[in-house]
Amino acid sequence: MRQRDIERFAFLYLCGKHDRDILLGKEKMTFSDLVRLIYITDFLGLKRLNIDIWNDYEEQFREHFQRLEQLYDESCSIVSWDKTEADLYLQEKWVKDFCSNVPDRRSRKELEKMVRKIYKEAGMENSEETDIT
Repeated sequence: MRQRDIERFAFLYLCGKHDRDILLGKEKMTFSDLVRLIYITDFLGLKRLNIDIWNDYEEQFREHFQRLEQLYDESCSIVSWDKTEADLYLQEKWVKDFCSNVPDRRSRKELEKMVRKIYKEAGMENSEETDIT
Protein backbone atom coordinates (compact mmCIF):
# COMPACT_ATOMS: atom_id res chain seq x y z
CA MET A 1 0.00 0.00 0.00
CA ARG A 2 1.37 3.42 -0.94
CA GLN A 3 1.89 6.24 1.57
CA ARG A 4 -0.85 8.25 -0.15
CA ASP A 5 -3.35 5.42 0.36
CA ILE A 6 -2.35 4.81 3.97
CA GLU A 7 -2.73 8.49 4.90
CA ARG A 8 -6.07 8.80 3.10
CA PHE A 9 -7.45 5.63 4.70
CA ALA A 10 -6.32 6.66 8.20
CA PHE A 11 -7.69 10.19 7.84
CA LEU A 12 -11.04 9.00 6.48
CA TYR A 13 -11.26 6.57 9.41
CA LEU A 14 -10.73 9.42 11.86
CA CYS A 15 -12.96 11.96 10.10
CA GLY A 16 -16.40 12.79 11.30
CA LYS A 17 -19.24 12.18 8.85
CA HIS A 18 -19.23 15.71 7.40
CA ASP A 19 -15.51 15.71 6.53
CA ARG A 20 -15.67 12.14 5.24
CA ASP A 21 -18.59 13.05 2.96
CA ILE A 22 -16.68 16.07 1.64
CA LEU A 23 -13.55 14.06 0.88
CA LEU A 24 -15.57 11.28 -0.74
CA GLY A 25 -17.35 13.79 -2.95
CA LYS A 26 -20.78 13.33 -1.36
CA GLU A 27 -20.85 16.96 -0.17
CA LYS A 28 -19.44 20.03 -1.84
CA MET A 29 -16.12 21.35 -0.56
CA THR A 30 -16.26 24.99 0.52
CA PHE A 31 -13.25 27.29 0.63
CA SER A 32 -13.47 27.25 4.45
CA ASP A 33 -13.49 23.44 4.42
CA LEU A 34 -10.42 23.41 2.18
CA VAL A 35 -8.45 25.76 4.43
CA ARG A 36 -9.47 23.79 7.54
CA LEU A 37 -8.67 20.36 6.08
CA ILE A 38 -5.34 21.57 4.69
CA TYR A 39 -4.45 22.90 8.14
CA ILE A 40 -5.50 19.70 9.95
CA THR A 41 -3.65 17.36 7.59
CA ASP A 42 -0.54 19.54 7.87
CA PHE A 43 -0.86 19.67 11.67
CA LEU A 44 -1.11 15.86 11.82
CA GLY A 45 1.88 15.43 9.50
CA LEU A 46 -0.11 13.85 6.68
CA LYS A 47 1.98 15.49 3.98
CA ARG A 48 0.95 13.28 1.05
CA LEU A 49 -2.76 13.66 1.84
CA ASN A 50 -2.30 17.39 2.29
CA ILE A 51 -0.85 17.66 -1.20
CA ASP A 52 -3.56 15.43 -2.66
CA ILE A 53 -6.37 17.53 -1.15
CA TRP A 54 -4.69 20.69 -2.42
CA ASN A 55 -4.30 19.23 -5.92
CA ASP A 56 -7.87 17.91 -6.00
CA TYR A 57 -9.42 21.29 -5.13
CA GLU A 58 -6.98 24.00 -6.23
CA GLU A 59 -8.72 24.50 -9.56
CA GLN A 60 -12.15 24.83 -7.91
CA PHE A 61 -10.84 27.67 -5.73
CA ARG A 62 -8.37 29.25 -8.14
CA GLU A 63 -10.36 32.50 -8.23
CA HIS A 64 -10.37 32.70 -4.41
CA PHE A 65 -6.60 32.31 -4.34
CA GLN A 66 -6.12 34.92 -7.05
CA ARG A 67 -8.24 37.42 -5.10
CA LEU A 68 -6.30 36.69 -1.92
CA GLU A 69 -3.02 37.17 -3.78
CA GLN A 70 -4.25 40.47 -5.18
CA LEU A 71 -5.38 41.61 -1.74
CA TYR A 72 -2.00 40.69 -0.32
CA ASP A 73 -0.17 42.56 -3.07
CA GLU A 74 -2.28 45.66 -2.44
CA SER A 75 -1.99 45.64 1.34
CA CYS A 76 1.27 43.91 2.27
CA SER A 77 2.94 47.20 3.10
CA ILE A 78 0.20 48.27 5.55
CA VAL A 79 -1.17 45.04 7.05
CA SER A 80 0.71 42.58 9.22
CA TRP A 81 0.32 39.02 7.96
CA ASP A 82 1.59 37.46 11.17
CA LYS A 83 -0.73 35.01 12.85
CA THR A 84 -3.03 36.68 15.34
CA GLU A 85 -4.61 35.27 18.47
CA ALA A 86 -7.81 34.89 16.46
CA ASP A 87 -5.96 32.78 13.87
CA LEU A 88 -4.44 30.58 16.56
CA TYR A 89 -7.81 30.23 18.29
CA LEU A 90 -9.48 29.19 15.02
CA GLN A 91 -6.76 26.64 14.26
CA GLU A 92 -6.99 25.20 17.77
CA LYS A 93 -10.77 25.01 17.37
CA TRP A 94 -10.38 23.10 14.10
CA VAL A 95 -8.12 20.54 15.78
CA LYS A 96 -10.41 20.24 18.80
CA ASP A 97 -13.49 19.80 16.61
CA PHE A 98 -11.72 17.24 14.44
CA CYS A 99 -10.75 15.23 17.52
CA SER A 100 -14.22 15.41 19.03
CA ASN A 101 -15.76 14.12 15.78
CA VAL A 102 -13.67 10.95 15.59
CA PRO A 103 -16.38 8.25 15.59
CA ASP A 104 -14.45 5.57 17.50
CA ARG A 105 -13.91 6.45 21.18
CA ARG A 106 -10.60 4.58 21.52
CA SER A 107 -9.23 6.19 18.36
CA ARG A 108 -10.40 9.60 19.60
CA LYS A 109 -8.45 9.17 22.85
CA GLU A 110 -5.31 8.10 20.97
CA LEU A 111 -5.60 11.06 18.61
CA GLU A 112 -6.02 13.41 21.57
CA LYS A 113 -2.78 12.04 23.06
CA MET A 114 -1.04 12.58 19.75
CA VAL A 115 -2.34 16.16 19.53
CA ARG A 116 -1.04 16.93 23.03
CA LYS A 117 2.34 15.52 22.02
CA ILE A 118 2.42 17.65 18.85
CA TYR A 119 1.63 20.79 20.86
CA LYS A 120 4.26 19.93 23.45
CA GLU A 121 6.96 19.22 20.84
CA ALA A 122 6.12 22.50 19.09
CA GLY A 123 6.57 24.36 22.37
CA MET A 124 2.98 25.51 22.30
CA GLU A 125 0.76 25.81 25.30
CA ASN A 126 -0.40 22.62 26.90
CA SER A 127 -3.54 21.58 25.08
CA GLU A 128 -5.23 20.82 28.41
CA GLU A 129 -4.79 24.46 29.37
CA THR A 130 -6.05 25.72 26.03
CA ASP A 131 -8.89 23.19 25.93
CA ILE A 132 -7.71 21.63 22.67
CA THR A 133 -8.84 18.11 23.50
